[in-house]
Amino acid sequence: MENYWSTVILVFLLAAVPPSFQQDLTPYCRGYKWIVIDCGAANTFYDGSIGKTWETDDSYIQAGEKKLVSISTIRDEMKTLRCFPSGPKNCYNLPLENHSNYLFVPVFCMETMTTFKSRQHLALSNDTIYHEFIFTTGKKGHVNVCLIQTQANQIPFISSLEAAPVEETTYRLMTKNMALYFESRINYGANQSVPERLPLCVDLYSRIWKPEQVSRYRNIDDFIGWTWLVAENYPPSAVLETAIVANNASESIFLPINFREKYQVLAYFVLYFDASTVHPFMEESETTKLDIFVDGQLVNITQFPIMDSRLVVSVCPVNVTGGTANLTISVAEGATTPPFLNGLEVFSVIGVSKAVRSSTDLSVFKTFFGLVMFSLYVVL
Repeated sequence: MENYWSTVILVFLLAAVPPSFQQDLTPYCRGYKWIVIDCGAANTFYDGSIGKTWETDDSYIQAGEKKLVSISTIRDEMKTLRCFPSGPKNCYNLPLENHSNYLFVPVFCMETMTTFKSRQHLALSNDTIYHEFIFTTGKKGHVNVCLIQTQANQIPFISSLEAAPVEETTYRLMTKNMALYFESRINYGANQSVPERLPLCVDLYSRIWKPEQVSRYRNIDDFIGWTWLVAENYPPSAVLETAIVANNASESIFLPINFREKYQVLAYFVLYFDASTVHPFMEESETTKLDIFVDGQLVNITQFPIMDSRLVVSVCPVNVTGGTANLTISVAEGATTPPFLNGLEVFSVIGVSKAVRSSTDLSVFKTFFGLVMFSLYVVL
């Protein structure tokens, strides 16, 4: 895909710089206190594909055992892990900035469970379990990330851990009393040549965007953008330069969005639009105006001015029941161009509750995404 590869030329330029110089520059490129941990690794290494330096976890935890595993992956950070055969609870301590927003990413490579197969008797999967959530740190800044043994003879482990600082204006509807749990992030219209994990030179937060084409709509994946406008949440150009488009103005875009939990949850939707991708030569007589529905309820009406074509629509809270939300995008009354969508992010909203007052005086929330054999919670 030409527009993606033109965007990532900087990656190859960076790869030509000596590794020691790359690593020295990395903290300045990422911002302060960006933590990228290869759990169980013996050495640090620079990952040119995403523009990050993976460090060992020795500075963050002393408990547990390091393991080198043999799995079929090109991701070096997935080839090591730290496991915890002893103790019901083991915690990483991350020195984050206080009263700051962070994008937090723990990753568990389930293929590594074969290491413990004889002791676990679990159905194995080769999938990487990727969790992500966004939260605001408390007054002390330091965050404990704890893995809890929930079943006898089950060994908790973790493959990698990241904490990226997020600007206060990003995901602006999130309050200090909530955390956002990642459900879906889709790069609509993009083909499979676009990687899911975008490097820092393309995406400020190196988020995972799943490329997805929808056969019943037109898929645009060959547009090369000309605008340098910065949109809310800093969506990468690799996302805004692809899109799905309805076949005509009378057709709506219908997208079912699945959630991990089947009970009622509160959701946070972020829709990304770039009208220039779909209508680069729009006439003055043409108008783009969209109605956005979730489960049949109108949640937003968006009109696109011709000169400022990049718009982001954030909607929160949205009540979702039954594990699926139906997103519909239709042409609003008086509009003449078909509906479209470039990218989508969906989160569940987690309430952050105050812990019982103690000497540490911390806030606590427990994630609802317990793994098969253990659970994870974060102490702020």
